[in-house]
Amino acid sequence: MALGTAGGAAGQQRPVRDTPAQQVDLGDAPTGSIAGRVMDAATLRPMIRARVLLSASELPGGRGALTDESGAFAFAELPAGRYTLSASRTGYVGVSYGQRRPLQDGTPLQLADGQRLEGIELRLPRGSAISGTVYDELGDPLPGAQVRVMRYQYAQGSRQLTPAGGGQTDDRGQYRVWGLNPGEYYVSASIPNSSFRGRGASPLVGRGGVVPQAGFGGSAAGIGRNAPEPVGYAPTYYPGVASVHEARPVAVGLAAEAVDVSFSALLVRTARVAGRVTESDGSPAAGSVALVPDGQAGRGPVGPNYGSRLQQDGAFTIANVPPGRYTLRTVGGTRGAREYAALPVTIGDADLTDILLVLQPGATLAGTVLLQPSLSAALPSLEQFQISAPSTSPGEPSPSTGAAEDGSFTLAGVPAGLHWIRARAPRGWMPVSAVVNGRDVIDTPLEVRSGQAINGLTVTFTDRLSEVKGAVTDDQGAPVTDYTVLAFPADPALWQPQARQIMTARPDQLGIFQIHGLPAGDYFLTTIDPEQQGEWYEPAFLEQHRSAATRLTLGEGEMKTQNFEISVR
Repeated sequence: MALGTAGGAAGQQRPVRDTPAQQVDLGDAPTGSIAGRVMDAATLRPMIRARVLLSASELPGGRGALTDESGAFAFAELPAGRYTLSASRTGYVGVSYGQRRPLQDGTPLQLADGQRLEGIELRLPRGSAISGTVYDELGDPLPGAQVRVMRYQYAQGSRQLTPAGGGQTDDRGQYRVWGLNPGEYYVSASIPNSSFRGRGASPLVGRGGVVPQAGFGGSAAGIGRNAPEPVGYAPTYYPGVASVHEARPVAVGLAAEAVDVSFSALLVRTARVAGRVTESDGSPAAGSVALVPDGQAGRGPVGPNYGSRLQQDGAFTIANVPPGRYTLRTVGGTRGAREYAALPVTIGDADLTDILLVLQPGATLAGTVLLQPSLSAALPSLEQFQISAPSTSPGEPSPSTGAAEDGSFTLAGVPAGLHWIRARAPRGWMPVSAVVNGRDVIDTPLEVRSGQAINGLTVTFTDRLSEVKGAVTDDQGAPVTDYTVLAFPADPALWQPQARQIMTARPDQLGIFQIHGLPAGDYFLTTIDPEQQGEWYEPAFLEQHRSAATRLTLGEGEMKTQNFEISVR
């Protein structure tokens, strides 16, 4: 089912009404406009006070508007450009114009000088929900449990488990997480600070020989007199397992609710992790430490946080930690220089004490931004160029900096490991190389060591941007907007996360697609209908589409046309 349509049957788009582009003097203010309305997808009633966002490279910062009593919105005084349009409202799934699947890119709207695009409809479906009950080890409802709902998404070119919503169980142990996109989710529950003394001969021992925790289904009177072993509730995944790899996904449809997603929390022995953190010179460090479960990366926490503030002598203690594999991390440093420490730890049946973490200084990357102009009459300020060094490991720090007026830059505090060299440039420019010690690392990760100083990194930019454009039509020549055009390198060695040579584009309302800024090289081009946004970074996905793709060679700044005809039945 189409999530964002322009009227007509579900899954189809009715062409937006427009007036012919008018001849406009270059000195005139822009006179283009985009207008439409937002509706409830189920009832087709006007959506009042929905938030509508319009963005384009020709419109720095974009524009926003709220719909009126009739669900209408309008954006006026727009320059010619290629726009994306989206709408959202609390309790509903946000959609983009032309969007066919959750979290997918929508259809761009191409606006000519003086053109008016009208009659656009965005239909918002109600958000989906997951509900159920969390029980304790005795089968009683467990109040106060933190419930998290997560899904796999592609972030920075790799598939990661990312948070999608959360809530807390009420006094009946029940939870309900709403406002979700349709899809498959993993549900977990955890009890903050749930450790208590439980295994012993206390008269309060229940089924399984465990004393209930105060505030979680029982009285704490007498706990600890004959029960020296600390136990607590481990993070538990539906249907009651300790690992997300053993968890069962919960499928939820559009504007639907998955009910009775219920499970029992696992009661386990907990441990204490303690030690000290020092600066590289041996002095006590300040700040905090975090114990991160293995595999937890992405855009935000997907499980409970375990951590501790450092004492004046650098000591720390983290209590109530369930068994599992973790990485103990801390970030510190003096005089503005970032320092890092990380230590893999495995929590089993015993406490871990006397851990020593020694902060190590990050590396420093210093160099110069160099411009190779060929088309630009006026060069942009070098201060508009940004250099970053994202880690090849998701979730790691990604330091960045801007160039100075003379083009010099210094990236300080880069943690040890493999890093990409990436750059953000003003419109009309792109990086073509990043050379250090005679080696171009623009497409190869650069390994850095703690405290290393790497100088002489030259990042070169060009204004000779390549362009591949064309039309996607059916066998009758009518525009087809439901597909995505994918460009990927012919060399499988470049099929990597965050590769510069992998780009996609959605055709606009006229069926025209544009891909700008591919580096020079040999490529495959094809049309795809992806199930997940970003899955085209998977080598297996690219291999699957290589045989039917069109081969194309691009030179620097070269412009080529490639049309696609799709049989629509």
